[in-house]
Amino acid sequence: MHPAAAAEYAALDRIYLDTASYGLPPAATVAVLRAALDSWAAGSADWAADWDFAGDRCRDLVAPMLGAPAAEISLQPAVSVAAAIAVSSLPPGGEIVVPRDEFASVVLPALAAAQQRGAPVRRVAFDALADSLSERTALVVTSHVRSNDGRTQDLAALGEAAARAGARVLVDATHSAGILPVEAVRHGIHYVVAAAYKHLLCPRGVAFLRVAAGEFARTPPIAGSWRGARDPYGHFYGPRLSDLAPTAARYDVSLAWHPWLGAAASLAFLDAVPAGSRRDWCTGLAGDLADALGAPRTSSSIVTLPVGDAAAARAELRTAGITGSGHGTTLRLSFHLYNDTDHVAAAARLLGRHVIRRESP
Repeated sequence: MHPAAAAEYAALDRIYLDTASYGLPPAATVAVLRAALDSWAAGSADWAADWDFAGDRCRDLVAPMLGAPAAEISLQPAVSVAAAIAVSSLPPGGEIVVPRDEFASVVLPALAAAQQRGAPVRRVAFDALADSLSERTALVVTSHVRSNDGRTQDLAALGEAAARAGARVLVDATHSAGILPVEAVRHGIHYVVAAAYKHLLCPRGVAFLRVAAGEFARTPPIAGSWRGARDPYGHFYGPRLSDLAPTAARYDVSLAWHPWLGAAASLAFLDAVPAGSRRDWCTGLAGDLADALGAPRTSSSIVTLPVGDAAAARAELRTAGITGSGHGTTLRLSFHLYNDTDHVAAAARLLGRHVIRRESP
């Protein structure tokens, strides 16, 4: 495993290649959660100082991974909630463009907004997204890395195309944040959503929403709560909209305390590993497995493999103590800092006879 992960994952007794389903927590995260449960049971915790403040630490830690300032990061419970806030900016009649087979948690809020505002929705090929925008397009919604096949959207090209069309962009970075650079500001991405329980190694119940500061006026805080106030710990009753924070914290919702406490520890672990090292380690292992099995590289940490007998391949993985996932006739394996080249070799040996290889041109 990556040298930075050795101390945190010393107890692993299996080969875990399924971070795209859920990431494994560092030991520090588990310790923090256990201590929180003890203080909860004892009634000795200060809910704000001991638990709730962790959310603001997470905001600061994740901001560089999303390529945006902390003042543009909001704390959310799930991608669908974050996406619903983002698509509330859709103007009446404005076209939405989404890739075919996009993940439900970003598409369904967009479809609901489109229905409410009488907006057409156009579905296009993932690889042709940037070329499919027009002056009619108001919002484009896409994953950065697709969870079903690991392919990567070119955010630079998409941002440039959206700027020419005058469209807003919503990117789901759930399968890239923490591994690949998102660089929201650099690429002109207006909204970024990310669930943190996968590649960010956080407990489930933690997600983020980046809203570009220029979009605050057109994006209403439809899930506004006490935590979105300018002074959240000093003003609970009788609020006015003017009491909301001047930053993206205005979109914060009440936090599930313990997951956010664990998230702060997980994000601190990731933050201590240089971004380039995280990227090269995880995508390098995925690329090595793809090469070994004759599958296409995806530029992400996810490899998808077509297999002849999926049930048999999954059974052999389980018997060998290797955790993966997949749907139908495809296996999905995903890598993180707790993986290494030995894991690649073990998976390649086992799956070599199952994978349907590409024909040579």
